[in-house]
Amino acid sequence: MHLNPNIPPGPLCEKWDNCRFSNKLVSPANRRKYEVIVVGTGLAGASAAASLAELGYNVKSFCIQDSPRRAHSIAAQGGINAAKNYQNDSDSVFRLFYDTIKGGDFRSREANVYRLAQISNAIIDHCAAQGVPFAREYGGSLANRSFG
Repeated sequence: MHLNPNIPPGPLCEKWDNCRFSNKLVSPANRRKYEVIVVGTGLAGASAAASLAELGYNVKSFCIQDSPRRAHSIAAQGGINAAKNYQNDSDSVFRLFYDTIKGGDFRSREANVYRLAQISNAIIDHCAAQGVPFAREYGGSLANRSFG
């Protein structure tokens, strides 16, 4: 049995950029013809469902619990906030990539983790604009913590 992860070919730092630019676009007039199913209503699922619905897609969102919740996103926000490097403690997008791979005991799909780290600053800004209450310092800047 062969499991195909559908990771695009090419160098690690270019895999998802090449994939994104080679995909065909969906016309705004045709978006309502598509129905998108989002499984999970944590931070990622709820954000994806809201963004896709705002773009004009018909979205159906499913959760296993009796009500939507943020799930494990609370634990992850201190790590992804490090990509902004507000505290000037040598954090960076690459450190987020490395720490996420290390935290997954080197079993994570590197191309997917690289893409997460690559767009992490945009993810933070997008979620903050949607009203996600990220952990903050008393001065208002994003709180973060070192790995481990």
